[in-house]
Amino acid sequence: MRKDQAVVGVRVRSLANFSGVPLGTEGVVDETYLDGGGVMIAWSLPDRPLPAGYRAWDGQSAVASGILRDGFSWDELHFLEVVK
Repeated sequence: MRKDQAVVGVRVRSLANFSGVPLGTEGVVDETYLDGGGVMIAWSLPDRPLPAGYRAWDGQSAVASGILRDGFSWDELHFLEVVK
């Protein structure tokens, strides 16, 4: 994924295995860092799918929402691809 594609609401797929996130897992860019340093991805996991229509982080903690989120800096975007 390119930096210009990394905007809130864009659906992505992992191109690598991450802790708790298998290769090929889909998610959504749900936040950009306040300092502009990267994005947060909310993962839709088989046992914890994202709510229908989920696009942006609502401020709830992971404990309250049950959503696993990971941060990616701009130089880590190559681990993600945009889902068309």
